Amino acid sequence: MKLEVIAGVILCAMGLAMLLFSPNAWWKAAEKWKTRDGSGPAKSYTVLLRVVGAVFFAAGAALTLSNL
Repeated sequence: MKLEVIAGVILCAMGLAMLLFSPNAWWKAAEKWKTRDGSGPAKSYTVLLRVVGAVFFAAGAALTLSNL
C-alpha cells in the first residue's frame, strides 16, 4: 500500500469519529480542563467540529480514491 492511501484511511477515520461521536464528548475529553465552570461547549465549537470532521472525511476519501 502507498503511504497516501494509509494517510487517506486515517483521515477518513478521524473525520468519521468527529462526525459520529457527540461534540460534548469531544469537548469533555479535550477542552473541559481549560474552563472554570465546565458548563459545556459553545454552539460554534460544535458546528466547527462537524465541519472539520466533514472536511477530514472528504480529504481522506479523495486522497484514498486518487491513489488506488
